[in-house]
Amino acid sequence: MKELLRDALTDSLKSLEEQYDVDLSTIKIEVKENKEKDFGDFSTNLALVLSKKLSEQPKKIAEILLGELDKKEFIDSIEIAGPGFINFFLSQTSRTEILKTVNKEKNKFGFSQKKEAESDKILIEYVSSNPTGPLHVGHGRGAAFGSVLSSILRATGNHVDEEYYVNDQGRQIEILSLSVWLRYLMIFNQISLFPNNCYQGTYIEELAEELERDYGEKFSITKEIEDLISEMLQLDMEEEALDGLISQSKEALNESFDEIKSFVLNRILKNIEGDLKDFGVKHNSWFKESTMFRADKDKTPLINKALDSLEAKKQLYEKDGALWFKSTDFGDEKDRVVKRENGATTYFASDIAYHSNKYDRGYSKIINIWGADHHGYLPRVKAAMSALDEDTDKFEVVFIQFANLIRNGKKLSMSTRAGEFISLSELIEEVTSEAARFFYINRKGNQHLDFDLDLAKEQSKDNPLYYIQYAHARICSVFDKLKENKKSYKESIAMDSLDQLNSEQEIEIQKLLSQFPEVVIRSAANYEPHLICYYLRHLAGTFHSYYNNEKILVEEENTLQARLFLISAVRQVVFNGLTILGISAPETM
Repeated sequence: MKELLRDALTDSLKSLEEQYDVDLSTIKIEVKENKEKDFGDFSTNLALVLSKKLSEQPKKIAEILLGELDKKEFIDSIEIAGPGFINFFLSQTSRTEILKTVNKEKNKFGFSQKKEAESDKILIEYVSSNPTGPLHVGHGRGAAFGSVLSSILRATGNHVDEEYYVNDQGRQIEILSLSVWLRYLMIFNQISLFPNNCYQGTYIEELAEELERDYGEKFSITKEIEDLISEMLQLDMEEEALDGLISQSKEALNESFDEIKSFVLNRILKNIEGDLKDFGVKHNSWFKESTMFRADKDKTPLINKALDSLEAKKQLYEKDGALWFKSTDFGDEKDRVVKRENGATTYFASDIAYHSNKYDRGYSKIINIWGADHHGYLPRVKAAMSALDEDTDKFEVVFIQFANLIRNGKKLSMSTRAGEFISLSELIEEVTSEAARFFYINRKGNQHLDFDLDLAKEQSKDNPLYYIQYAHARICSVFDKLKENKKSYKESIAMDSLDQLNSEQEIEIQKLLSQFPEVVIRSAANYEPHLICYYLRHLAGTFHSYYNNEKILVEEENTLQARLFLISAVRQVVFNGLTILGISAPETM
């Protein structure tokens, strides 16, 4: 309806252009929905906006506009209020048009189609947790947010790829591999001590058991090496000593160390992918950091190409034996090391190469979903892309705050380093995948979230997801009861009887239904999935109130069919909204 009013106002501007001999094609027309019914259904401040440009009183401009707008059939009446606001009162027929639209478009209502030339090609990278252990509840919010945002952007007519960046290089992966191997040696009683700064948790022991089951004694060691490693384990295992243990392990195992690393990575990634699938999250691209260190078709690894490009643009310099990027030239707080004294590239160098590759793949938008603790990392990545002459306006980062888990009114404490955490799979098992998904996105991403586990399991109106799903199931039950009463739903009669839908609640429901497409568009434009959650709860609440106040299955045929048509539209929109969120709409509860 807003679009209809905007179009009508755009047409009415022609009279003003002729009368004042001025071009008004660039004027932005704002139409807002009124909460107070005394001020009409919609209003615009267009006359006030034009007043300065036309050097004319707003009320006179409004009167000229009214002359054109009064001819529109979907408008019942128009009022000029205050200094020049224009209030629109819609006709009953125009209000009920939304019900026909929902009935016609069905599963497509609220979804947009764009011409291929207008559709954005978007890459969303999210989760991208280091493959050093299972996904835990700390990863859940970003996973849900990225998945739902991808769905919303598709619903608004865009092509979206979902990517997981796998950090399978570097020291942490080597510590992980060492941790599993040491636990493996403990199975054979070859060692008895385990470093406290290796990876802890039962999942390390489980991986060691799988390694032993698949490879037997292949990675066991000689008595001489056993004694050497046991002696090293008795040392105070600081970071330097841990690096020494990694070096000794590599020397003892030779190529077998890489074999263990490959085994561990593959198992963890398989588990991560499985947990995400159970959570309704599916990445269609998994980009491994290690691939950037291999020669591509040009025989030059991506990491080298990125650093060579910066070198060619004179954006690198040497200091203290390391190679530095002049990131301060592009707004960063300090310059950054891209290659250490020992010749090893940094994580930041990999990120430069990775993001450069994203641009090379031709995306019109590149979106990263990062935890709020990564705020300080954005300036350096943008600096690198600027140095490479990339369009940084294409690159956006959405920061997601951490979620606290609440049980019995108390915050649960977790420590990933000590292996004390609740895994995502455990959360799904406790509250269901859909409840977890909804609760994670039911608040703006940059706001702190307290995830109440008890509420997520509750079957009451206090649980927003239950309340929304119950609206869908409740409407389904009305149609089931209709059949039990030997009656049928007749659309033709319903469409001729829509003038029956004139109570305040019925008008409110129709207004809400008409807002759904705009909510989806706004949610996509602002990267705010929670707007759809809020909308669905409002719609469900309004329906439940209507259901409790009005009898749907009345005897009078026209009223019966009109009300069935109304609640059928509610059912469809709830279904469409939940579908976008990746959540089911049950028919019974």
